[in-house]
Amino acid sequence: MSTDCPSSDAMSLTSGEPLANTVVVSDIDRSSSLLIEWERLAGARLFLGPRWLLSWWDHFRQPGDQLHIVTVRDPDGWLIGLAPWYRRQTWWGGNEIQFLGSGEVCSDYLSILAKPGEETTVVRAVSNFVEEAMLGIDRFYLEGIEADDAVMRQFVAAMQSHQFDVSQRECLEGYRLELPTQWEGWLSQLSKSRRNRVRQLWRNQFDTGVAKIQVADETTLDKGFAILVDLHQHRRNQLGQAGCFASTRFHDFLKQAAIEHLKAGQLRLQWIELEGKPVAAELDLMEGENYLHYCSGMAIDCEHARPGWLGVTAAIRYAIESGRTNFDFLRGDEGYKSHWRGQPVAMINVELVPPKFRAQARYRFRSMVDLAKQHAKRVLHRPAKSAQPASGSSDHD
Repeated sequence: MSTDCPSSDAMSLTSGEPLANTVVVSDIDRSSSLLIEWERLAGARLFLGPRWLLSWWDHFRQPGDQLHIVTVRDPDGWLIGLAPWYRRQTWWGGNEIQFLGSGEVCSDYLSILAKPGEETTVVRAVSNFVEEAMLGIDRFYLEGIEADDAVMRQFVAAMQSHQFDVSQRECLEGYRLELPTQWEGWLSQLSKSRRNRVRQLWRNQFDTGVAKIQVADETTLDKGFAILVDLHQHRRNQLGQAGCFASTRFHDFLKQAAIEHLKAGQLRLQWIELEGKPVAAELDLMEGENYLHYCSGMAIDCEHARPGWLGVTAAIRYAIESGRTNFDFLRGDEGYKSHWRGQPVAMINVELVPPKFRAQARYRFRSMVDLAKQHAKRVLHRPAKSAQPASGSSDHD
């Protein structure tokens, strides 16, 4: 394992707290013990684990990109903190630090990992390391952060104390459903009409055997993944959208991530067959109390059977019966998420700019361009009186 800084130059903290050693890891051997430590530190936060993030790195890194994973260890050498970053050179931001998993993959809840009880030590170690050892960085652009993330709030405050400029922007909200312990308990939360339709749907489709739930294992993963891709793309194309899997990188990344998480018992890829024909598919991640509803697709030629309802209610029912306490619809403003009683979760993107002339000049230029774009939108996109509101996606409505 190589590092940007020799281990003898690792930063140390002694300000009234145990010594913490901080090192940047720029290359990871997949057999390294660091992956085991990282996985343990991430726990149920699968979007921050190595299976997800290193699969992303395998398919989304560009020429010149470099891993920039900041690790923090206690005096005994135990990993207590990790910032899953990489470095990229762009004309827009200069020498940038971003989260692994950023961009079109839309990883949610990205953050700096910290062992419970060691958050202050980890944040101080990482922020001091940024100021003293990452002098060539012009910008940190960190996406997909939960607005209430305590560790990231501490980190942002620490960087402000180091005279970094901070800009926070809201992005699409996530939606999270707190699950009761019983299926009927969740149904009781729905409106009366929706509750009755769900019950009727289950009686007429699942209870009669007309609809069957298939779940991928190692022998059927390829089949299930192909069904997901086909249903997702046909539905999105019908809506005039390209669809996620139009990107070869995304397709190959998600296939690799699915394989990795299936091996670890953290994947549920289900599809619903209606009279033997696949009509809905969901790819979800799960560990501990969390059930992450990541990607789905539905047939476009049998809307009378409500394939979206079949898929999402089957996923929610499995989550409840398997003991999960949270069903997370993740980021996106699709109307079905609130209809199924998901509650909004505020998400933000954060930009940090160091107090250096080059970085500040780029920052001012970006700010001027953003203001110009906002002004152009106000001028060019004033709503016409006859304009009709655009309808949202109805995959699960």
